[in-house]
Amino acid sequence: MKNKKLLIIFVLIIFLLTIGIGCREYDNKLDIGYFFKTGPEKAVLDFLQAMENGDPDYIYSNLLQNKDKNKISRDKYIDEFQDILSDIKDIAVKKTVYLGYEGNLSKVVAEFSVTYKNEEVKEYKKYIFSPNDG
Repeated sequence: MKNKKLLIIFVLIIFLLTIGIGCREYDNKLDIGYFFKTGPEKAVLDFLQAMENGDPDYIYSNLLQNKDKNKISRDKYIDEFQDILSDIKDIAVKKTVYLGYEGNLSKVVAEFSVTYKNEEVKEYKKYIFSPNDG
């Protein structure tokens, strides 16, 4: 019985890996924990990963709403974001928790630490709101 359960779990893991469900949207790297996150949590994780990688173009292209894109050009957004990101060495996400809806927005709390290039480390707990996709 125990071997049968292990075999079923193993087959399920192989299946998930084969179809790529356990892969992050941002960089397609395997992350089984990502599979179990809600859509809003995945967006937060992708945002933080893009920040760590110094990739404001991904954020602008994939996470910024069209109404916000109309307010700032891609080049200006990327230049300003690159300036902010230039001091960041590493971002380590400790956890994300989906808190449900507040008004018409999804609410996620993210706990993470940022290591700056001067080796200073700061801990953050941020509430992040995003529009519901319906």
